[in-house]
Amino acid sequence: MLNPDLIQPVAIQSVLLYPPTVRLERAKLTQLYSSICVYKPYAQFALLPDGANMMNGDGSHVRLGPDRLAYKERIPENQSTYATLRDFEHIIQDFWTAFTPGIFVTQEVVIESLWPIEGMLSQEFLEERCLRVGRSEAASLGAACAGVGLKFVFPQFAPAKAVELRLEPFFRDPKFLFVAISSQDLQPIQAPNAAAERVRWAEHFLGHEVANFVRSVV
Repeated sequence: MLNPDLIQPVAIQSVLLYPPTVRLERAKLTQLYSSICVYKPYAQFALLPDGANMMNGDGSHVRLGPDRLAYKERIPENQSTYATLRDFEHIIQDFWTAFTPGIFVTQEVVIESLWPIEGMLSQEFLEERCLRVGRSEAASLGAACAGVGLKFVFPQFAPAKAVELRLEPFFRDPKFLFVAISSQDLQPIQAPNAAAERVRWAEHFLGHEVANFVRSVV
């Protein structure tokens, strides 16, 4: 019913905080945009009063503000997660080289994925295999319920690390289960490659521990 090899990450997000003393000079921001577009083209570039925004029409972006770098990438079906993470690592390295923040204070990571289910719809899977309360019971609150899901919160998953796991129906196509991993690291890092390693940790956690857990409980 659930094949872990078929879990497909569809979006990666990460927010990195750095000291507000970093100066985002416009000339350097423009040069950074040119450097990034060599390996990861962004169709739009906008200089903002306090930073810059690089965007594509699918919602992918790199936003630089007074104290943070926000990255979001929709992963195309024909592109591997490895290629997306390679671009992310390259972007972080180029930013580090251009602006030398010296430290990333905290980091948040979100990986969203779809997991196909054979033989039943995702709403039925969650209600029949994982929950005692379904859509019909939830409707007693006063309105029809489209779907129910699960959320697990691990506030102390590791020292200075919190993790959340969400399992929900994918409403646009109920043959898929929507699985999202969110992590927050409060331990500062002083090397840009460590930011990519945290994203890789979340990807590994999704594809191994989470996949094994879901299969074991159903």
